[in-house]
Amino acid sequence: MKTVRRQLNPLGTSVDRLEAGPVAVTCIPEPGSIVWPVRAMFSELGNADLERMKPHVPAGTLEPESGSMRLNFNVYLIETPDFVALIDAGIGNGKDRPDRPAWHRRSAPFLETLSALSIAPGDVDLLVTTHLHADHVGWNTTWTDGGWQPTFPNARYVVPKAELAFWKASAEKDGADTLLHGAYSDSILPIIETVGYEALESPGEIAPGLHFEPAPGHTDGMSIVHLTAGDTDVLFLADVIHHPLQMTDLDIVSNFCVRPDEARTTRRRIISEASVRGSVLAPYHFPVPVFGHVVQDGCDFCYRPLNVETGDQPALGNFQK
Repeated sequence: MKTVRRQLNPLGTSVDRLEAGPVAVTCIPEPGSIVWPVRAMFSELGNADLERMKPHVPAGTLEPESGSMRLNFNVYLIETPDFVALIDAGIGNGKDRPDRPAWHRRSAPFLETLSALSIAPGDVDLLVTTHLHADHVGWNTTWTDGGWQPTFPNARYVVPKAELAFWKASAEKDGADTLLHGAYSDSILPIIETVGYEALESPGEIAPGLHFEPAPGHTDGMSIVHLTAGDTDVLFLADVIHHPLQMTDLDIVSNFCVRPDEARTTRRRIISEASVRGSVLAPYHFPVPVFGHVVQDGCDFCYRPLNVETGDQPALGNFQK
């Protein structure tokens, strides 16, 4: 198993790609390297906390002097001999998010990035959503022929059953127009009304070697995704953890977790189990290099990114449909 950074020359960018025999996992930031005020995510932390944490997080991810941190919104492309899957769907293009200026009416080359990886929208077999927050569902749909249509016409749109039930009930009770910053109307409801969601129990199998595992706390119905194939063991962490600084104290909870105590319990369980198993972590919000392991190193846990090799050749998909 190795991690390679491959250049996408037509786009002037690069992607990190975990390669393990016949399985490849590519991280596509959507977007990447966003500077956020730490207290906008973790209101309980002060400058002294950040100074203490800085030596234990990857370089460049935390700046105590300015009280800022870097975040990504990482969509993961999985290619196996059996299926092509996307884990979560980023922020999307052209979505009205006036209360989130960085997300508002974006125009990003996500589909062009997939094309540079030899993946067309019709090649995607699965779009797996860990939870239905606006920053995880954007590329569910694109504006086509005067309306929001499914971006991936041949894909199974898969979601945890409890998560979908919660937000459908919320829409029926409170209305759909502004729910989830507008994402329910433009990125979720169009899937419900066209191809339909495949709502699965968690824990449960999504496809061979791909499973949901329950991870409540950030939302009631959120799940992580676990990929196993041969010696490959990868956990797609969704919003169980938002930044490497939380590895220094797993009780640090984001301002956006609806059940903070449950979020803490979930995070400690998942990170502890990953440490014992030696799983590769694929966090949704960590900046590059994203793939890594957790180790105990004096503090609670520390995140150790995998070594990244530099590849000169273009990043092309391994498996053609």
